[in-house]
Amino acid sequence: MAGGAGTSGETRQRRIDPALAWLLVLALFFRIPISLFTVYHHADEIWQYIEPAYGLITGDWIRTWDIRLGIRSWLIPLVMVGPVWLGHALDPAGELHLVLPRLCMAVASLGTVWAGWSLGARISRTHAITAGFVAAVWVDFAYFASRTSSDTFSVLAILPGLALLVRFRDQGNRRDALIGGFLLGLGFIMRFPLGPALAIPFLWAGRFELRRAWLPLLVGATGGVLCDVLANLAMGEMPLVWIYNNVFANVVANRSHAYGVEAPEWYLQVLIWQWQWIAVALVPALLFGARRYPMLVATAAAVIAIHSAIGHKEYRFILLAVLLLIQVAAIGSVDLAQRLAAWRKRELGRMGFALVLGLWLAASVQVAATEPFVINWGVGKAPLRAMRTVRSQPNFCGLATYRIRDVPFVSRAVLNRKGQTLLIEGQQAPRIAALAQARYNVAVAPAEHMRELPPAYRFVGCMSPKKPLFEQQYCVFRREGPCTEPGGDLDYNAVLVRIDK
Repeated sequence: MAGGAGTSGETRQRRIDPALAWLLVLALFFRIPISLFTVYHHADEIWQYIEPAYGLITGDWIRTWDIRLGIRSWLIPLVMVGPVWLGHALDPAGELHLVLPRLCMAVASLGTVWAGWSLGARISRTHAITAGFVAAVWVDFAYFASRTSSDTFSVLAILPGLALLVRFRDQGNRRDALIGGFLLGLGFIMRFPLGPALAIPFLWAGRFELRRAWLPLLVGATGGVLCDVLANLAMGEMPLVWIYNNVFANVVANRSHAYGVEAPEWYLQVLIWQWQWIAVALVPALLFGARRYPMLVATAAAVIAIHSAIGHKEYRFILLAVLLLIQVAAIGSVDLAQRLAAWRKRELGRMGFALVLGLWLAASVQVAATEPFVINWGVGKAPLRAMRTVRSQPNFCGLATYRIRDVPFVSRAVLNRKGQTLLIEGQQAPRIAALAQARYNVAVAPAEHMRELPPAYRFVGCMSPKKPLFEQQYCVFRREGPCTEPGGDLDYNAVLVRIDK
């Protein structure tokens, strides 16, 4: 009888809290539509990860300069091969191979909701629900969850890993240290500039306990890095050499400076611009939360400081810091609300708790609907419409991009049609386009250059219907007839090599 009672108690402990289950459902409620509605936040999501995965399946892909220089790991493309292959197998002529990876990322992001719940549950169930709710609905969590980029991959590994390290310090279970170390190692190898910041939670969790803490932490972290080693070995690449190549290209050769250089305070300016009046409540909540989790705040501050010292800056680079600060503020908001209620000689109560959650949801909507974040909702839609229009043209056999500003623009994964692709650019573009007509029967060109195309090409349409014509960057044109010559020196990959793009 005693043994049966013990087993029943363990079963009850292992059951998921109904509130957490509903929070996971709520997270999917936000993430799945975003996965379907948005295309990509940054071009890397397609050209550096989905495109190589598509190439492994079909043998046909566009190779950009960073692929040719070997500054990217094969780990993420290999992880993406499964959903890309399945989507292509189920819908060979459609876009399911682009959508399934985003849906898989959205499902994987549920670990961040659990992480918030776990961090809050150490204090109270109210803290757990609040932290899990914010991880489910806050726009940065929800929007970036489905992004197939190294930034998102690393965050989806690191946040649960940090929660496991906190639990390890509470309960002393070395399995938590092992898995937490593995997830942080995996997060590091997917975005190695985070390494110095991730040293903080490692030192915090390890302390001076060699066998109890450092051994499982280092074994786990080594396992995470080993995933990258095996992925690159499987592709015939030397392990970890891509990190050296990346540092040399972007730090020594300053390749990244071509995409913009910002002042050290740029990240703080962007956060102030994004949060605006919300910071009035967010900062006090963050201060309360920092007393609970100084290690998480220190890690976030280190991420921002490290990336502030790098010339080329993008918001996604500090995604880990943003999510950590929001998570800590969510936990601190409960303490703040309880302090305000106590000041009025009341308890927080259900109405007060509901008000806290409602304010978080309203703040998230405010950020999502205003600049600078609102711009993200339309990113990638015009290029996708252009590729849809191209592949819908009857007897399509060849596509030429004509003086397109964004290079690369063509993705074989997005186009998903047989037919040669050409890149025509430079001062001689009108003459080249006329001489090469037999190589392509569909062209994409900005509206400002449309009159330079040969007369045989008829206007089909531009892809940004709300913009005036002079701002249209992706207009499609077609001519009747087949393609009778190969792409030759205008082949897209060949031209990318020539112009070093």
